[in-house]
Amino acid sequence: MLFSRGSPIQPLERLPGGIITGPAVEEVTDTSAVVALKTRDPVFCQVSYGPTSQYGQTRRMNMSGPMTDHRILLPGLEPETVYHFRISAIDGQARVYQSGDLTFTTLRSTAAVPTGTNVASVHAGAQVIGVSSNYGGEGNDGTFGATRAIDGDPATEWSSDGDGDDAWIEIALAKPFRLTAVGLWTRTMGTTAQIHEFEVIADGKSRLGPFPLPTASGIHYFPVDVEAQRLRFEVAKSSGGNTGAVEIRAIARP
Repeated sequence: MLFSRGSPIQPLERLPGGIITGPAVEEVTDTSAVVALKTRDPVFCQVSYGPTSQYGQTRRMNMSGPMTDHRILLPGLEPETVYHFRISAIDGQARVYQSGDLTFTTLRSTAAVPTGTNVASVHAGAQVIGVSSNYGGEGNDGTFGATRAIDGDPATEWSSDGDGDDAWIEIALAKPFRLTAVGLWTRTMGTTAQIHEFEVIADGKSRLGPFPLPTASGIHYFPVDVEAQRLRFEVAKSSGGNTGAVEIRAIARP
């Protein structure tokens, strides 16, 4: 946790220096939303959120220090659901400030999820056999390691160590499968680390794509028709920086 439970808590409105804008909910989709807040002085911020005022999940901007422009992505939400959230901030004197209980509602789902089984998952026996890099030089099972892209958890993500357009990850499936779709959910840090296009090399010979990623709000699927066991996902175009993925999937015939 970013905040100490023993710190005295004051209303967010009393934040020294004041609030320029927010808190506001932006870019609401069926599966995600962005909580935005601008403060006059740099602070740390995090968002607690969930389907009730008990919250249950916490999210903050990754790999960042005190900031004035806060944009915190809340991923993995359910469509047409009311979510409760609360912003907490800590200033340079370690004083904690919190908003009241706030709410927003996600949109109706319009995504076409392909039928079949996701075989690019550790639960299906898939494993990472190569990666351009992991943030901070950690292993594949680290906090931002490559395995986080195939663990089925939208609260975790793989981050490269500044690879930008040169980032790649290679996944070995449990056996050869006839694939009907591939999917990728890019990570983002707002102005950097977002993949705009990617390609897939199947078994070292068939190149698929490029596939465009219009947003970082969720997973985007693309139809394919290939039999393969090894899939190498390569960044073709990005905003640079610590590019990576929240989730990578490969759908096999049911």
